[in-house]
Amino acid sequence: MNFISIIYDVLAVIIVINCIAKGAKNGFAKTAIQTVGYICSIIAALVISRICAALIYTMAIQPAVIAKMEASLVNAVDTESVINGLTGAVESLPAISFLLFDFSGVAENLIESVGFDYSAIAVAVEESVIRPMAEPILETFIFAVALIILASAVSIIAKGSKFVNDVPIIGKANSFFGGVFGIVNGAAELAVAAFILNFVIKAGIFPEYFSEKIISGTYLFRFIYFALCGENALI
Repeated sequence: MNFISIIYDVLAVIIVINCIAKGAKNGFAKTAIQTVGYICSIIAALVISRICAALIYTMAIQPAVIAKMEASLVNAVDTESVINGLTGAVESLPAISFLLFDFSGVAENLIESVGFDYSAIAVAVEESVIRPMAEPILETFIFAVALIILASAVSIIAKGSKFVNDVPIIGKANSFFGGVFGIVNGAAELAVAAFILNFVIKAGIFPEYFSEKIISGTYLFRFIYFALCGENALI
């Protein structure tokens, strides 16, 4: 277990403890509604992000990427000029220009197999290099936006539940059951972190900090992550 793995577990414990404290303070009704609402919001945000990211990328980004690469490869005569052309094409696209792509190995292999067929090179590079990195980042952004909107709606609904805390029978066990639901709420927040991390790992961003190898070295967070994002994921 390395230092980064320890940080993952420490943050996970802090999140759960904070949710228990907030649950005890807010009471049973509000925390229960928030917890159920957040879980539904996470599932809905996942579905929305996966569908919308694929549609947006396929309809808007993919055609522009392929067209730019084809245009940049027209005058390419060797491997170096192919790599320079691909790099220049990506840098001219604001939507993905901040991403770093390594075209060297891919370009060499493609030229050996398809020669200087610029259309084939452009399509193959888009499918094997650009899409696997760009689409998860787009999915992450849509997931975050959708979750914020849905979670905000849940919070508004939960605020209207405070009157339940005034009922004497419920009021006596209010803090206790609020804390119990706070644990579930903490697990939901860790689930959000797991999904976002999964998007980042798929995109290959900062692998020295975000990788499944690091997560597998944790004692606690790995159970949440691999249950939701592993090969046999629940969702």
